[in-house]
Amino acid sequence: MDNKKKRVQTMDKDLLDTILETHKAQPVGHGYIDIIVSRENFKRFIKSLIMNGYSIKSVSWWEWCPEGKECDYGLGGPQSNFYNGYFAELPVNIDDIEISADLSNEKVIEHIINLIEEKSITYPDERVTFKQNNWLTPAIWLDVPSSWRNNYSA
Repeated sequence: MDNKKKRVQTMDKDLLDTILETHKAQPVGHGYIDIIVSRENFKRFIKSLIMNGYSIKSVSWWEWCPEGKECDYGLGGPQSNFYNGYFAELPVNIDDIEISADLSNEKVIEHIINLIEEKSITYPDERVTFKQNNWLTPAIWLDVPSSWRNNYSA
């Protein structure tokens, strides 16, 4: 199966839930947007999603706050299901992903990883970058049916 056809294959919700669990990726809310993934796991997570036919449409940004630390930039958010601490949503625009249909899976993966690694946020008194600030954490937004509910939903 060539790479272009693989991206339009039928998506499997159970497989998606397994991928999230494997990579300790935590959705915020009921669906599959704002799936927070640690800096240690984001590359493997993105590769697994793309290679299994899922389409990433955006990336949002969160502050990782280890247990006992108040957030400095974020607005608050969920306790981590996998680590000791919580995530605080950053009040910045999400980054939409524009992918050409003729790109190979490998090029799509490379494009999304590069977007994350090159992230820079400018505040009035400072500039925060993904490379220099280990608390800056991506969250992946997937293009899946809106009726799908993740396993963490109440």
